[in-house]
Amino acid sequence: MSFKSTFVLAAILVLLAGFMFFSRFMKPQETVEEPPEIWSVEEESIEKIDMRLPGADKSVSFVIGSDGYWDFNEPGRPPVSLKRWGGIVLLLTGPQSRRLIAQQMNNPDDFGLVNPQLIINLGIRGKKGLEIHIGDATPNGDAFYVRVKGSDQLYLVDQTWMQVMSRLVKEPPREIVRTVKPLNE
Repeated sequence: MSFKSTFVLAAILVLLAGFMFFSRFMKPQETVEEPPEIWSVEEESIEKIDMRLPGADKSVSFVIGSDGYWDFNEPGRPPVSLKRWGGIVLLLTGPQSRRLIAQQMNNPDDFGLVNPQLIINLGIRGKKGLEIHIGDATPNGDAFYVRVKGSDQLYLVDQTWMQVMSRLVKEPPREIVRTVKPLNE
C-alpha cells in the first residue's frame, strides 16, 4: 500500500473519529423527569406508625422506643422482628409514584378512596401527622391509587409497595422466641 493511500485512510479515520466524538457532545441532552413523590418526611422524624385494613378489620401500631428500636404499640411493647422490619420506615418516608393521575380528583369513590383498602397514619415529631389512603388496584393490577388525606391529588403507587404494607397488618413482624428443650427430657 502506498503512502498516499495510507494517508487518505488515516485522514478519513481521524475525521470519522472526530465526527463521532463531537456529535456525542453536540446532541441535546435528554431530560429524564423524576417520578413525583406522594409525600416526603425524614426517617428520623417518624415516631409512630398506625396501619389499618378496614375491610379485614385488622390493625397494627408501631412506636419507636427510647432505645431507637421499633416496638409494637401494645402492652409490654414487644419488639418487632428486625428480619422483616428492615427498611419499612424508609419505605414510609415517601414513596415515589409511578405518576400523578390528577391534580384535582373529583370523585374519590371511583378509585376506592372513600372506603380505602389500607389506611396508614404516620406520627411525625413536632408536626401534624399524615394519613395516607390506598384505594383500589388499577385495572391491570400493577399499581394502586393513593392520596394523602386533605389533598385532592391522586397518584399511583406500585403494587409491591402495597403488598409489603398490607402484609405488615395481616402478618405483623413479631419476633419469634423459641424455647429449647433439653435433649434428656
